[in-house]
Amino acid sequence: MDTIEILKTAIEQRKPISFQYNAADRAVGIRFGNPHAIFIASTDNVNIHIWKTGGVSSDLTKPLPAWREYKIKHIIGIKIIEDQGTFELADGYKPNSPMYKRAIARA
Repeated sequence: MDTIEILKTAIEQRKPISFQYNAADRAVGIRFGNPHAIFIASTDNVNIHIWKTGGVSSDLTKPLPAWREYKIKHIIGIKIIEDQGTFELADGYKPNSPMYKRAIARA
């Protein structure tokens, strides 16, 4: 299963994920969070909004949990965390937001 399919499954089942983000100038290590929406951004990148709950962070000014946006092309080593319960939708999530007009999947 490819990254988008794993993310779609996690969103449908509302299951948390672990992953690494392999992009330049980003902290190396495992991140944890609750995926809410996959969408095509205005830059034509396929991105995801994740309510990040733990793991390494490149932005130490924002305490966790917090919203983060990632380019899917840089996500590697993704796993659905099966032994944890389902997550609730995070505060501030707006599934009908105009930014999701080209959504691939959303909670």
